[in-house]
Amino acid sequence: MCKTLRILAAAAAVSFSFAAAAQAATVTYANTDPTPKAQLTIDDAAAPNTLRFSLSTLMGTADYLGLGFNFDGLLTQASLKLVSATRLDGTAITPALQLYGNGKKQVGSCGSGCNFNGSGSASLFDYIIRIGSNGGGNGGNNYVASVVFDITTTAKLSDLSQFAFRAQETSNPGGSIKADLEPQQPAPVPLPASAVLLMAGMGGLASLRRRKKAA
Repeated sequence: MCKTLRILAAAAAVSFSFAAAAQAATVTYANTDPTPKAQLTIDDAAAPNTLRFSLSTLMGTADYLGLGFNFDGLLTQASLKLVSATRLDGTAITPALQLYGNGKKQVGSCGSGCNFNGSGSASLFDYIIRIGSNGGGNGGNNYVASVVFDITTTAKLSDLSQFAFRAQETSNPGGSIKADLEPQQPAPVPLPASAVLLMAGMGGLASLRRRKKAA
């Protein structure tokens, strides 16, 4: 293989690896309350055309009822898939996820006991996902303490915004929580094509130099 072809082959391999790295991203959100302090993580590396949502509690305990957000795209009930969920004692449960909103008109409720009205929280969203039901019973062990679910979509993380959750504080049964979720870390900025090509070329030249020294 001639030098030019070797450089192009190496550059193509490096370009592919950089492009793959630039596409994968994870963003984390949390509320400002000291307790219960929720954490929402969304990543796009779980599967092709999939955004994985992971909602749990960093401090305190909570029964999650709904998650609202704005989304520059179209979702249907078929877009949702439960991955896992646990109650307070860590036992696996299978709550039925229910989508509210059709992308045409914003909604502020996800059924009984799950409205987002009130100060301190955004009240209208493109979509709300109903996660659990209020009143866990059994000492609170039927509460949805954590949940992981996938949304099938070709959209990007940047198409999502204005997150808030609705929950019940299990340490104070009957008390409701409606809180905004703020970004804790920005999603990685995709590299411009020129930068990818530049690094690919540098990688190809470095590979060629190593081969010359080995020869």
